[in-house]
Amino acid sequence: MSLNNLTNFSCTNDDIHFVLNFGIIIGGWSSMITCILGLLANTFSIIILVQERMRTLSTNIYLIALAIVNFLWLILFFIFYALRLTLILPLFISSNNEDTYSTYNQIFHRLSPYIVPLMNTLQLCIIYYTVAVSVDRYLYISTGLNPSQYCTVRNALRIIFFLTIFAIVFTLPHWFKFRVLTYIDDKNRTHYQITYTTLAQEKIFQKLINIYIYVPIVHVIPLITLSIINMLTVRRLIQYHDEHRRLLSKSIRQMTLIRTKVIYSRRHYHVSIMLIAVVLLFLLCRFPMLITNLYEVQHSIIDDKLTKDNLYFQCRIQLTFNTFANFMQTINSNGNLIIYLLCCHNFRETTREVFDKLVNLFRFHSTENLLSMMHIRSRTSTRSTVM
Repeated sequence: MSLNNLTNFSCTNDDIHFVLNFGIIIGGWSSMITCILGLLANTFSIIILVQERMRTLSTNIYLIALAIVNFLWLILFFIFYALRLTLILPLFISSNNEDTYSTYNQIFHRLSPYIVPLMNTLQLCIIYYTVAVSVDRYLYISTGLNPSQYCTVRNALRIIFFLTIFAIVFTLPHWFKFRVLTYIDDKNRTHYQITYTTLAQEKIFQKLINIYIYVPIVHVIPLITLSIINMLTVRRLIQYHDEHRRLLSKSIRQMTLIRTKVIYSRRHYHVSIMLIAVVLLFLLCRFPMLITNLYEVQHSIIDDKLTKDNLYFQCRIQLTFNTFANFMQTINSNGNLIIYLLCCHNFRETTREVFDKLVNLFRFHSTENLLSMMHIRSRTSTRSTVM
């Protein structure tokens, strides 16, 4: 949320207070709660997915990478967005003047040229890791009994590596998009102001990077690919159900022949359902950000000014929707664990095993400590008797 833009617009005080209150509730406290839950959920997912029985499947390798980048993105979002809004926005609400100074806010402005591209890189990794795991799962259920030549752990690690390099290279222009201006006010306080670089202000740069490259790569291609892969996966699962029905009505000899065609699909059926749910959650949570980015691109190119017709839209709807779009990204980053637990039997079984190991370890240490205390007391009582 750009608080500086609020003062440049001819918005009413009611509009400003509405946006600030919405920012505290959704962008601040709600985002903080979802970030904390997301950090815990992704940590738990990583612990379960790295277990020996889980990491032998290439799909889980993608999910491990996805959980790691979600964890890193949530840390940055928590520190530089959710916590910042929670601490800063009350100052703007309680203060009637515009001379509201916050050291935390100035630190954010000083680091923004580095934090924003880094978070964009992590977001791009999240997007294309999701695409990769969807393609991997479709290959599993569509190649019959021989997906091992494509869907291996080694290939998954290679694809993750290349996608990470692609995300880093793609976001390189964004590292040259912002700069920070420094000035000292009459109270000897240092202020940092974020502004676009000379390169970023060029119309050619804006059209090339923001429209012709950013929107297709970040939004259009992944969303279309995920939609197509999801539909194909659903279609394949429907075919699997039909084959399974016919299997039940065949003779034993025919049943054996048909079973060889569907046994691998049946083995990974629940994992495929899980991936479909993950993709649907991703599409739902990413769509508001697509709308926000398209509007920001159009606004930066056209440079339309505030008028009577768009006063309410720009003073309230656009700013609050941007906050909502960022909040939906936190939902996407912490909702996968619930899907894993609901849809994946192997994940639930591994979770039980890990908890059983922890309980047994706790009991072992408790028993060991109890025996140690009893031994100490026994020695103490023996010495007392001798004396």
